[in-house]
Amino acid sequence: MDSQGAKDAVRSLFEPNSVAVVGASEDPTKFGYLLMKNLIELGYSGKIYPVNKSRDTVLGYKCYPTVKSIPNDFETVIIIVPAQHIPQIMKECAEKKVKGAVVCTSGFREAGEKGAELEREMLQNAKIGGIRIAGPNTTGLLNVYNGFTSAFVKISKPRRGSVSIISQTGMFGSVLLEHILSTQAYGLSKVAGLGNKADLDDSDILEYLEDDANTKVIAIYAEGIKNGRRFLEISKRVLKKKPVIILKSARSGSGGKAALTHTGSLMVRDEIFDAVCKTTGLIRVEDIEELLDTIKAFAFLPPSKGDRIGVIAYTGAGCVMSADAIEKYGLKLAKLSEQTMQKLKRFAPDFGILSNPLDAELVRQGIGSAEGSLVLALESYLEDPNVDMVSLVLVGLTKESNIWDVDTKKVFSEIKRKFPAKPLVVTNLASKEVIDEYREILEELGIPTYPSLLRNIRALSALSKYCRRFPTETKY
Repeated sequence: MDSQGAKDAVRSLFEPNSVAVVGASEDPTKFGYLLMKNLIELGYSGKIYPVNKSRDTVLGYKCYPTVKSIPNDFETVIIIVPAQHIPQIMKECAEKKVKGAVVCTSGFREAGEKGAELEREMLQNAKIGGIRIAGPNTTGLLNVYNGFTSAFVKISKPRRGSVSIISQTGMFGSVLLEHILSTQAYGLSKVAGLGNKADLDDSDILEYLEDDANTKVIAIYAEGIKNGRRFLEISKRVLKKKPVIILKSARSGSGGKAALTHTGSLMVRDEIFDAVCKTTGLIRVEDIEELLDTIKAFAFLPPSKGDRIGVIAYTGAGCVMSADAIEKYGLKLAKLSEQTMQKLKRFAPDFGILSNPLDAELVRQGIGSAEGSLVLALESYLEDPNVDMVSLVLVGLTKESNIWDVDTKKVFSEIKRKFPAKPLVVTNLASKEVIDEYREILEELGIPTYPSLLRNIRALSALSKYCRRFPTETKY
């Protein structure tokens, strides 16, 4: 299969005009039922052909006993039946000239030699027909823009956005996917669960997402890399167009053994993989928390023009801790322009010492208004040509506070309108009620919030490093 043919086959797994679901069911306790329900409820508009030898219909759709009995052509198949049946099903799919298959079933290479033999037979039958396979042992795929999915756990209706996720674990197609959908304001574009990577791997999906207009940010969870050279070449190309954030687990010997039994994945030596990330500009993160933080920064923020940070904190301790975090993550404290300093000094009390980081409580005391001090500080910093990014730390707010009378939506809407091209992140150390309220308001405006100032500086560091590495190419 030539390069274009390979891309078309991968496209069929995200943008099929028709799909057969082998193992479709009307039993709510079966995965095949939830899979069909997701397809219907997420609004997939292509033709659906349920396959179940025991039923005439499934959820209102005519049902067929076998793949070969479907009278019409169909582009893609989702298979969720026991592993021993799948080589034969793949043979029938090859005869039907199917382009792509999502194999959700487990019991292949990760289960031992007998499973490995089934996987080899499945692949051989697929190769005869030129079928590309996602899986096996995966929750599969999701395309938020057309409602196509092979997820077989109940998921919320996703918000459309610019983030695509490639994953080697079903967690990203189930528990973590639901967490992202219910807690993150940025939307998703595609999710690709690859499971055992018997055929399609990270590189294949990266190549597809490279030219996907709905994907601006790519995140990867990997336990192993199949073809390191190809992954390196494709990553270099993709990174010139959009950021790629990667969490690679199985860093230790124990983790590698766990990955082998989980997805049958062979671990890449961690020091080699780390060198690959540094060579290409891949944004490597340490854990899921950092992965989600970094995704949020790239999903919401404009490109950074440098590494100089301005810090506005309504606490002296926030100033000191921010300075420590900035040094820790390889950034610089911005040296405020003389114009900015003079503007701030007009409102600060005589005993106040102004610098960056700015203890904005001094400005609040001088102005006598929380909202006035917030607007003055933000506008001064965002206007300053010496400041590339701004970190705002709000502290000690409660709903009953008499000193923090701020129309949050009005203030930050206007700030966002006036300064759309400079990154701004917010940490709010307050009551849970206020934190939740601020997060909802600000992230709807495209301003990311973080629960700690260290995490917001770490996210800005990742943004700055990528934009400095690819200054002219950055278009995300």
